[in-house]
Amino acid sequence: MLDQLFLFAALLGGGVLVVQLAMMLLGLGGDGFDFDVDVDADLPDGDSGHSGVWFWEVLSIRTLSAFGAAFGMVGMACRSYGQSPLAAGTYASLAGLAAMYGVYWLFKQIYRLESAGNEDIQNALDLPAKVYVPIPGEHRGKGKVTLTMQNRTVEYQAVTDESHDLKTGEQVTVTSVVSPDTLCVRKL
Repeated sequence: MLDQLFLFAALLGGGVLVVQLAMMLLGLGGDGFDFDVDVDADLPDGDSGHSGVWFWEVLSIRTLSAFGAAFGMVGMACRSYGQSPLAAGTYASLAGLAAMYGVYWLFKQIYRLESAGNEDIQNALDLPAKVYVPIPGEHRGKGKVTLTMQNRTVEYQAVTDESHDLKTGEQVTVTSVVSPDTLCVRKL
């Protein structure tokens, strides 16, 4: 009976892990389905000691399938070497918990590398820039500037309040944001 439990856990856990890996490789293993609910309510202050919260953070299909695969394989290995059911169950449980936490820790480290990378044009304010396409003076037309923002070189359309045109290669500074893709600049 115990041997069948180990076999079932190994097959189920291993199968789920293989399916998840295949889905990730094919681009189908996204972040799942998310939804937000906003609730407007006044609640009294409370203090939760956060004592058991970490355990619920560890639980996921991925970690549970890792537990099942390790539990089953170690349990079967112990039984094949003649271990008692109690010893096999203990070793299998410890291996399952270790695999569960290992997968949790690994994915936590991977998700730390994640970055949205969105450009926020408001971050361009007061930054130096270089005219790339000449900018007609007094808002008579648009040119382009390049600047380093958020650790990358970006290009935006630009206008100027100055009375004279700004030529290619001139150093300017961003004074305001005109629209989501246009900056107002002035010569340094």
